[in-house]
Amino acid sequence: TQQIVRSDGIFHGLPTYPKSEAGLTAIVTGANGISGYHMVKVLAAAPERWNKIYCLSRRSPPDYFFDGLSGREDSRIEHVPTDFLDEPENIARTLKEYVSHVDHVFFFSYMQSTQKGGILSMWSDADALADVNAKLINNCLQSLRLSNLTPKRVLLQTGAKHYGFHMGPATSPSFETDPRVALENNFYYPQEDILSAYCKEVGAQWNVVRPSYIIGAVRDNLLNYMVGLGVYCSVQAHLKLPLEFPGDYIAWDREYCQSTAMLNAYLEEWAVLTPHAGNEAFNAQDGLPFTWSRLWPYLANWYGTSWNPPDPDASKYRSTESRHKNGTPRGYGPFGVVRSTFSFMEWSEQPEVVQVWTELAKMHNLLLDPFKDRGQVFGITDSAVIGGYVGVPRIVCWKYQYSVAGLLCIFKQGINQRHIIA
Repeated sequence: TQQIVRSDGIFHGLPTYPKSEAGLTAIVTGANGISGYHMVKVLAAAPERWNKIYCLSRRSPPDYFFDGLSGREDSRIEHVPTDFLDEPENIARTLKEYVSHVDHVFFFSYMQSTQKGGILSMWSDADALADVNAKLINNCLQSLRLSNLTPKRVLLQTGAKHYGFHMGPATSPSFETDPRVALENNFYYPQEDILSAYCKEVGAQWNVVRPSYIIGAVRDNLLNYMVGLGVYCSVQAHLKLPLEFPGDYIAWDREYCQSTAMLNAYLEEWAVLTPHAGNEAFNAQDGLPFTWSRLWPYLANWYGTSWNPPDPDASKYRSTESRHKNGTPRGYGPFGVVRSTFSFMEWSEQPEVVQVWTELAKMHNLLLDPFKDRGQVFGITDSAVIGGYVGVPRIVCWKYQYSVAGLLCIFKQGINQRHIIA
């Protein structure tokens, strides 16, 4: 069988679709977020396939939302004010008012509890995360049922935490068929169970996509490690200081994977439009890993400053052990240990850093206050740069991009288009 593929900028091996895929209607939840926005962007770029796109979120789309889309006048794209913490009956009333038909649902809604603690403490409140995020998808699906809206396919985006990398060393590479990790509550598992039960009930099919760390240029998204990293680089460069790497040489040379939001969205469109992909989960990452030893000089050059590798003095490092004390996600072996000389969270608490960012914000008309939710902005950066248990998931797909190119592209978008970082 022949498959014609195409390229779009830095993205390669993208699929093409038959002309019979036309006149489709999509619901995208969490449409203002990093994943939802890029999903809308991919769908909007294919008017020959997608006739209507309903964007479900609590807040109206921000001013930049239509940048790169078809324009504000495009009647295909419609915002539906929706709060999935509300009762399904109330949500259903709103859906009945706006939506008469749906072919595919893309579910990206997510709530993150406030981080407590330092490095490796992201996602530590497992029970609270499970309760609220299971409620979000359950209320969404029940409201669809009450509205007499039956999609052909519902896609849920979860992530690499499915494999327990946030808790310590896990089996790598990870396969979609790997067993669940039972060390603690994992909010992805009840979400998947709720989705599976719903699809059996209404006769729909499901997909689950599991990216690694997601990057993209979306304002007000705090679970994007590049925001904290960009703030760090901007301030250091303004102070004419080098970019210091906080981890050790193990973190410096380890291969990391990441998942560009735009590439995830291309995969997710393919998943719902491919008949034999129904009721399947897919890992998603950019296809080519990177190391901080390769990226750090690029970042320094981008910001016009110098850089330093990890400190060679072993006495300057402190060790942080993986937080779970009942075992490792892979079921054997020692706990993970992360070594660092400082954290981005600690760096962000310096008065000089706050002062310089305030000056930069005025100079460049920046709209982000990274210190308002310091724990999330810099906590996710610490987790991604220092934290280091995330392996390279298996990718069951056909597309790729060079991770460094993706990083620099996101920095450019954040600087020139979103006024997020300097």
